[in-house]
Amino acid sequence: MKKLPAQAVPAEDGQRMKLEGEQTLLRVVLRSTDRYSWRRRTVEELLRRALARGLMGATVLEGEGGLDSAGQFVGSSRWSLVRRRLLVAEFLDAPAIIGAFLSDAAAVVRRGTLMLERAHVLVFRRRQEQMQAIRTHLAVPDRVPPSACLPAAEEFPLMRTFVDGYLLRIFMDDSDEWRGQPLYQAILHQAQQLGLHSLVVLRAPLGYGTHRRVHSPRSADYLTDLPVLVEVVDSREQIERLLPFLDEAVPEGLVTIEGVKMWRKVEA
Repeated sequence: MKKLPAQAVPAEDGQRMKLEGEQTLLRVVLRSTDRYSWRRRTVEELLRRALARGLMGATVLEGEGGLDSAGQFVGSSRWSLVRRRLLVAEFLDAPAIIGAFLSDAAAVVRRGTLMLERAHVLVFRRRQEQMQAIRTHLAVPDRVPPSACLPAAEEFPLMRTFVDGYLLRIFMDDSDEWRGQPLYQAILHQAQQLGLHSLVVLRAPLGYGTHRRVHSPRSADYLTDLPVLVEVVDSREQIERLLPFLDEAVPEGLVTIEGVKMWRKVEA
């Protein structure tokens, strides 16, 4: 796959460089209490190994609750001494680099779900040496099938254990309700009853939705009307089982569905 040449883009405080291309996004859903060793959490070990392999970027998001890869509820009550949360760790880089990192993720994660999807990326840097290092990670965004932007099973055997799955995202407000309870909790309970796995509830500190009102820490409704995102990863059949409930329960909002490659690990 050819590499895309850098393009100079003017900026107010000098010149910046832009690269554009196709990459692989790896998303790992795991429990915040999982530990890789007695002194390091699983997510910390993942970040350490990502840095060691030189991955371009990593982001960790913390959910308020959800279902783990075994379909068990994860969350903390007001009386809990241990803060139990689901974490979403995202890693972005070229297919071959992510492919090599998969063995690390599989070895480190005791109970979790891995997702792979294609990502079209724009990268901006101010220093030429930084751009030169990133240039080798990006490929030309030609018309290629999504599978071409994923690690090859021939080179990375673990890819043969990944299966087709779907990532369902439900965008709503914290104030949305269903029969007297928060809508996101109703979706979580329904998903658990249907036997779905890997669901995480994420609360956004800033955003707007159907009514085009910006919710932020400065808003009067900050504590009661924050944007909420529910993400579910499962097979097509399981996702389809949840859709009729969403048709009935979601009064206003946005739902997106996209295909991913997924891999689950469940260990007691």
